Amino acid sequence: MPKLRALNRLSILIAGAALQTLSITAVHAEAVANFLSQGHMLLDARLRYENVGQAGFSHDAEAMTARERLGYETAEFDSFKALFEVQVTQHLSGAFNDTINGHIAYPQVPDPENFSLNRLQISYSGFPGLTATLGRQVVNLDDQRFIGASAFRQNEQTFDAVRLDYGGIQGLSATYIYMDRVNRVFGERSQSGHFNGDVQAIHAAYDITGVGKLTGYAYLLDIDNSPALSTATYGALLTGTQPLDDTLSLHYQLGYGRQTGYATNPRDFALDYWRTELGLEYARWSLVGGVESLGGDGKGGFQTPLATLHAFQGYADVFLTTPPQGIADRYGKLAYQADLQLLDAQRRITFAAWYHDFDAAHGSGSEGHETDIEASARVNEHWRVDIAYATYEGTASFASRHKTWLALTTNF
Repeated sequence: MPKLRALNRLSILIAGAALQTLSITAVHAEAVANFLSQGHMLLDARLRYENVGQAGFSHDAEAMTARERLGYETAEFDSFKALFEVQVTQHLSGAFNDTINGHIAYPQVPDPENFSLNRLQISYSGFPGLTATLGRQVVNLDDQRFIGASAFRQNEQTFDAVRLDYGGIQGLSATYIYMDRVNRVFGERSQSGHFNGDVQAIHAAYDITGVGKLTGYAYLLDIDNSPALSTATYGALLTGTQPLDDTLSLHYQLGYGRQTGYATNPRDFALDYWRTELGLEYARWSLVGGVESLGGDGKGGFQTPLATLHAFQGYADVFLTTPPQGIADRYGKLAYQADLQLLDAQRRITFAAWYHDFDAAHGSGSEGHETDIEASARVNEHWRVDIAYATYEGTASFASRHKTWLALTTNF
């Protein structure tokens, strides 16, 4: 009898819980339906041709690749949102080294064929000023010099992470991210396709009225499968824009960072990073000049393995890994935006030209120079055409090369 009474009580509790669940389900059924039905599809596709000619190779690389991403983002429900996205990269030609296909007679174009889960995340914004995001996600901090998605490559870099963003104080934004896996651009089948370990990013920015945005950061990388890249980097960045008159404005950027060995890194070192940049904008013209230095001590250089590397130190991608003597990049950029009549409508086209002069940051000696030219045309809100050319004149340590890209991109 005692057992029977206990079972009866348990049955009553279960029945009560079930009725409460049904009641909650009935109340929220419409909201849940909206959560699923009022979201939107995600589509991002790019067709690209890339040619690479490099000293030391008898053949140019000729890479025609296509990348498609398809996903879905829900509407918000009780402060929750969810996102799911898959990605596929395909080869339409094979005369290039994608880093895993064994075509070593050709220069590298690191866009291997790949099918993967690109993003799977859920976010919650129910706390005042705070948003939490959990799952596989894209992370872009500042100008992506230290952490970014490397979206130029066909396979995007994503992070398995928990992220907290706080913006509850006017003018202040703060972010903390813990990552245990980095899904790199080399794809699922590559031995270099992932970083595993414990990575923490601490980032805070404050808008100073009349001055600009002041950012402080700490990036702590403990990478199990690449201990030499385990580093602690602390630094600050100031960016701002000041109007000089009705048509002319001044842009400026000043940054400094310090990097040391961290966790399982076998080396003991301390290296400096600094960057200064000034720019002028007049009507549709812009002119930028600056110096960026990543230090080296002759044994190793200041590394940024989670960055969007293609955006820095030239489009030819010579210095994706900082050489032991470091790298000092003196650069200039001239850009112009034009509205041209194309396909029976006005189209916005952006032209830009870069020049980079590279020297060793440790010791002395030239590390070559590079010229980049690019143009981008926005056909409409969903379609864009890009063309670019980069030529790097190298030294005995770094081979000369030239690269050409032509891409058609659509997103919805």
